[in-house]
Amino acid sequence: MPVKKMSVALDSEVAAAAASAAEAHGRSLSSWLTDAARSQLRIEQGLAAVRAWEEEQGALTAEETASADAILDDLLARPSRRSA
Repeated sequence: MPVKKMSVALDSEVAAAAASAAEAHGRSLSSWLTDAARSQLRIEQGLAAVRAWEEEQGALTAEETASADAILDDLLARPSRRSA
């Protein structure tokens, strides 16, 4: 996959924490930041999909929201499938 080199500015604490996390997982900072950006983009796409669905179907009910929250809580509590 082609890559695009960029220069970015990060808050010094965020930069240090990201570098430490990347090192802890045996990855380059670039690779770690790419995955972090990819993850954030998936979240934004999911939120956009929910907004689009609500425009067609109406707002989610409290019961539907609670059910989705429970599913997400369960998924987030599971150990990551990605090994360090």
